[in-house]
Amino acid sequence: MIIRNLARMLVLAVLPVLSSPVFAAPVDQAYDRAKATFAQRSPLALDKAVIDAPWVSVPFDQASFTYTYEEIEANWPRFMRGLKLPFPSPDYLKSRYQRFPALFRDLRYQDDDWEQHSRNVLEVWAAFFRGDLRHARDLGRKYGGYARVPAMVSQIIYATYLAPTQTQKQQLLQQSINEMAWFGENAPVLPGDEALQEDYCMVRLGFGYAVARLAEDESVPAMLQRNYAPMVINAATEMLGVEPQHPLALSLYAAFEANVLRRVGKAAGRLTLDADSRDATELFEASVKKVPDLAIVRYEYANSLLYTFRDEQAQQAIAQLMLAAQLPAEYSMEWLDRAYARKRLKEVQAWVKSGMSFGRFDRKRRKYMTKGDYNLYAVNQPPFLVD
Repeated sequence: MIIRNLARMLVLAVLPVLSSPVFAAPVDQAYDRAKATFAQRSPLALDKAVIDAPWVSVPFDQASFTYTYEEIEANWPRFMRGLKLPFPSPDYLKSRYQRFPALFRDLRYQDDDWEQHSRNVLEVWAAFFRGDLRHARDLGRKYGGYARVPAMVSQIIYATYLAPTQTQKQQLLQQSINEMAWFGENAPVLPGDEALQEDYCMVRLGFGYAVARLAEDESVPAMLQRNYAPMVINAATEMLGVEPQHPLALSLYAAFEANVLRRVGKAAGRLTLDADSRDATELFEASVKKVPDLAIVRYEYANSLLYTFRDEQAQQAIAQLMLAAQLPAEYSMEWLDRAYARKRLKEVQAWVKSGMSFGRFDRKRRKYMTKGDYNLYAVNQPPFLVD
């Protein structure tokens, strides 16, 4: 079933090539297809007042996660065990800026001091790791080029876990999606380019994750109108095509299938998007084995159990949330992942105690969020509790 779904989505992913001129060279068609994977249908219009609103600070002591550049390099494989992003060494940046002139032109300082460019990117990563998210976002945009990567990650994480309203969350995510699409357009990578495999996955993960976060509580008509499902599934499928064991690609694919089942049910989900309950859970088992100590994978697994099997898997979902809630955090994102797992645990425990069906609980939660414009993922706001 998993292989069949992946094959089907790969066919969907290739469709944009069919619109290319018949006389285009095969390599040009391939690059056109790579760029087309970032196409959006009816993206949200950005509201400058919402986008430029002040950001709230993280609810923890940033000193706990303040690292030197040397410490970041030494711990990079550990920090990136889930994201799998490449380390921005001088040699890495030199090769990328020479390969992608548009990204070099985007730099604030256009010179060949690759050591300094590496320090600039690491400065942004350091701000992200310690939780200085607005500074990381702004500094990454100032430096440009590959410094935009931690800037975009910072904005996506802020939007998800700290933006006070659903409106601001969606606006910041849409802006991040637009910027990720710009990055993909100006640094196109083909799936067969093994030397750039990490870059290929990096951009598709950011794009797919941001779209998934934007889509997770949208109405079904909005999801269909804006083509969110193919955007997410294609991104995850493309990543798995070049790195079959990428832990967050596995969980991204599974989580979105579970969200489809959550919103339209098993029968309609299977008919419309070939969403399957085995995909929505088995891929998480593989992801958990790869990264057992990432809170985001465990709480998304818990959500997928609830979305797919509802009441009958409540205790298994609680078990995953309890595991996520006690995991250590080594930098800001892991702290926020864990904080949300703790918040979600309180919601699920209160729901189970109430005796309400999961479907009714989930509808009430979405209605509360929509009516009050609350971002219920925000960890500095109270959980949604039913009695």
